[in-house]
Amino acid sequence: MSFFTDRDDRAKAVSGRSELVENLEALRRLPMFRDIPFEIIKLHAYTARRRRYPRGAVVFRQGQAANEAFLVLEGRVRLLLEEADGKMIDLQILEPGGFFGYMSLLAEYEWPLSAQVVDPADVLILDRHSFRKILIRYPEKGFLIVERLVQMRMARMKAHMNLLMRYIDDKSQLIDLYRVDGSRG
Repeated sequence: MSFFTDRDDRAKAVSGRSELVENLEALRRLPMFRDIPFEIIKLHAYTARRRRYPRGAVVFRQGQAANEAFLVLEGRVRLLLEEADGKMIDLQILEPGGFFGYMSLLAEYEWPLSAQVVDPADVLILDRHSFRKILIRYPEKGFLIVERLVQMRMARMKAHMNLLMRYIDDKSQLIDLYRVDGSRG
């Protein structure tokens, strides 16, 4: 599966379209770039780089320094949370078009989760240094991009919190069931 809209678009990409054009088209589909001038998106497309990850590859690990955002172009990537006992909790599987790690474009922090490739994946990578240089050059539109990134993060955080609450509720129900069964005998 590809992030391109149809097979014809994919065939054109394979037949020699420039990487810059492909990057530009992929970035223009992101909500953070809606109504942003072409020249600004073009700068982000120019500074972005592509990387191919094989199945099972770790994109980043929980606790590592975060300084890049990733757009899945092909393949699938899962986001995982590691518990203190080493157990991994699947948070989300991202398909083509999935965008993750974007808050690392705005602030320095350590990854609160891990990302691992489920199916061989092509990703487009934006780095913090280049992203910030473009924001400084175009502060008015940069503010709009930052606002959209925060909105995207809030929506994803809400979805992750709901998932974690269901996980906690499931564990709680198992504990209650164990207590009831244990008291019988």
